[in-house]
Amino acid sequence: MSETRVFGLDFLRALAIMLVLVAHASFMFLPLTHRLEAVWMFGQLGVELFFVLSGFLIGAILVKQADAARFGVGRFWLRRWLRTLPNYYLFLAINIGLARWIDGAWPHAASYAIFMQNFAWPQPIFFIESWSLAVEEIFYLVAPLLVFACSGRVMRRVPAVLLVSIAIALATLVRVIYVVTQQPVWDQAVRMVTLVRLDAIAYGALALVLYRQRNSVARRRAGTIAAAGCAGMAVGVALYLVLPKDTDVFARTGLFSLISASFAALLPAAANWHRSGVPASIENGIRAIARWSYALYLCQLAVMRAMNATFAGNAQTVAGCLFQAILFVALAVSSAALVYRFYEAPILRLRDRWTREPASRAPADATPEPLSELT
Repeated sequence: MSETRVFGLDFLRALAIMLVLVAHASFMFLPLTHRLEAVWMFGQLGVELFFVLSGFLIGAILVKQADAARFGVGRFWLRRWLRTLPNYYLFLAINIGLARWIDGAWPHAASYAIFMQNFAWPQPIFFIESWSLAVEEIFYLVAPLLVFACSGRVMRRVPAVLLVSIAIALATLVRVIYVVTQQPVWDQAVRMVTLVRLDAIAYGALALVLYRQRNSVARRRAGTIAAAGCAGMAVGVALYLVLPKDTDVFARTGLFSLISASFAALLPAAANWHRSGVPASIENGIRAIARWSYALYLCQLAVMRAMNATFAGNAQTVAGCLFQAILFVALAVSSAALVYRFYEAPILRLRDRWTREPASRAPADATPEPLSELT
């Protein structure tokens, strides 16, 4: 499997999950300080990077199938659901059990089963990390329908770049109208609301479409575009730290677009980065974290909840907080590795057997697709 994976995309996926992990580890220092905005920003950026990566990788599948005029919505959904739902429902069940144990009551979790916990409203605090999975699942539900509707005559007449750009513009317009009319707070009422965040994944799909164009500028000038993305990210981080996010209109609308576009600008360079150029031990570690990233994202706060309910979370010294933070990281990574090996990977192998296309239907050039290997 590893020979068809693109190291640059593995690197970005590992970077994204480590940003989230560092942000969550900082919670162990809350007894000493109640203001960790700059550190929490890392976790928020990590999730935004996950969004554009998902759009880039899923876009590769959608575009390839649309180009081949053999698009199968049902097969796409089956593969997506077998990839994402088993882990999601496992940790939904774990968090229900943790809530019953810690709080002594059963949480209201019915909406979580169908990813409606934050569709157009703030999500309850229960299983709060699932908000981003709801955004992705709704995107996976809608995007193939749009591709199917636009395939054939529409795709031949209207460039895919224009179609994706229109989708991004419409999604952004929805967010602007929502913010101006409802005046929601930045975090749980905008950042975590599915209906106004779908464009984050679409930016990754736009980067993919540009990357796959014939004589692609995005492919040939990937380094320059990545540099522009880094500059845009620097501006976005500065605005994040100085703007009053709960009241500033741009912070609740355009800032999300700036961050998504900046991360999307890194993707062509990452897709061109096939050979790592780093020692084998480091490369293997990065690839392992990338493989475990989905399980690691879901298990982090479950591990922290269990720790805080038993022995952690109340250290009163820097050394004590640091020890608990390191232990949290070790337990989270170990748990993710076990979940991947004994639960996630076997299901993925079954998925690949169940959804393998017959040789008679496969196109002549049906070779492994590096850009979709992580999906």
